[in-house]
Amino acid sequence: MGVTNHLLLPQNHDLSLKLAAQVLASQEDHDDDHTRSSNSSLRSISGVVTSQVISPGLVELTLHAGDPAGYGSRTWPLRVGGAGVGDNDDDNDDTNNNHMLAMLGYLVIRPPIAVRFAVPIALHGVDDTGMCDTALFWTPHLRENPTLENIAMRAVQWLEGGEDGSTQEWKDTEIHAKKGLDVIQKYVEIRKSQFSSSNSSATPLVMLPTITPEWIVPALRPCFNKNASEISMPDWKRLVTEIGVNSGIYTFDLFTPLFCELLIAEVDAFEATKLPCRRPNTMNKLGLVVNDIGLEPLLRNILESLVGPMCQALYGGVDDASMITSALDHHHSFIVRYRNDNKKNTVTTKRNANNINANDDAHDDDDGSRGLDMHHDAAEATLNVCLGRDNFTSGGLRFCGRFGDADHRRAGALVSHVKGRAILHLGRHRHGADNIESGERMNLIMWARNSAYRGAAAFGHVPLDGTPQRKETGVVDKLCLSKSNDRDYEEKMKLYG
Repeated sequence: MGVTNHLLLPQNHDLSLKLAAQVLASQEDHDDDHTRSSNSSLRSISGVVTSQVISPGLVELTLHAGDPAGYGSRTWPLRVGGAGVGDNDDDNDDTNNNHMLAMLGYLVIRPPIAVRFAVPIALHGVDDTGMCDTALFWTPHLRENPTLENIAMRAVQWLEGGEDGSTQEWKDTEIHAKKGLDVIQKYVEIRKSQFSSSNSSATPLVMLPTITPEWIVPALRPCFNKNASEISMPDWKRLVTEIGVNSGIYTFDLFTPLFCELLIAEVDAFEATKLPCRRPNTMNKLGLVVNDIGLEPLLRNILESLVGPMCQALYGGVDDASMITSALDHHHSFIVRYRNDNKKNTVTTKRNANNINANDDAHDDDDGSRGLDMHHDAAEATLNVCLGRDNFTSGGLRFCGRFGDADHRRAGALVSHVKGRAILHLGRHRHGADNIESGERMNLIMWARNSAYRGAAAFGHVPLDGTPQRKETGVVDKLCLSKSNDRDYEEKMKLYG
């Protein structure tokens, strides 16, 4: 069972390339009745809006199916390509035994190709990476006949709740999904009404599916240009600054002041509606998840045009980071907000001045709004962009080592925030936000993730990020201790009196 066999990306996967070639042939020959490929029938399937090849071996189907008040209220991009996710290797000849183990629930037979929704969707039988569940989605017939037509019909069927999809679990999940879809729809309608009745020339971001190049600093605009294929892509290492030597922590200017202001205005506008929203995490109760308010397409554009290619270039030769950042294809993005009302400003200033863990009194906050305890992210790579807000002081991003390394609690760099400037790092790099001393700051955080890697890791075909963990050596720095995440926090703190 080879590791590479379970991480075959679309461009290296035979079936993926074959299906993509069919789509391309159909697009080229669709007017010639004598040369229609099998993909021609895709256009006749109710619920399939479009099909296209978005990269070598990767096909995207746009689906529109289901209850108009539920999943049918919008279109859903479904991507087909890459190695399937499951327990066994395709080369295992013991087919009968595999099917018996699968029926007993002891084995998940790996499908011939990966099928995933490219956007967040709460759908029974779809995991948090968008991957269609191997056991539920892949019927025996579909396994034996993995054509695009059959995959498309199965996906449409699943959105409609047919063929074992209409279980109580499926119905409950659609009710949950509908609540989220309703929030986005209501908010978009509110913003459209506000825009039509105002004199503003700035279209609300929630009404736009892609980034406007003018929102990006000139050096990075080619990434977002509609004719990017005709423009030589930037030399990534020339455009970023690495903090320290071989740290894997990079900074670079990204957003113009205008975009920062537009995004802040969008967050303020949503908060003013009092519509329900999720907060970023359990430690920071200010801010919100931008995927939930209709901004997911905009952030996906940033992931696919900038963050994915940049990570592939910068981390391509860095041990296991090359594997986990090679195909970032989905994201969890949110806004965090830090502010200080000066009630504890004296204490905070004294702590920072004495180089004492500035995050300690973040635990005493009711909303975790001044700083954030040391942690690592549930992401393969993280983009952190300062949007500014009111004049703020202090509150830099402090780094230690990487989770799993022997020095993961050894102090590293302290990076200051500048409006419009991005910080890029691996998700397992331990970090925390020092307490802000005055003013208010908002940051956009993107957790970029790799569904192929996560799927292979979930079934034990590749190590989890940061494993095997190396034995910790040397002195543990107080600045790198985490009250929230370290089991030995109290023990280690005693060493410092």
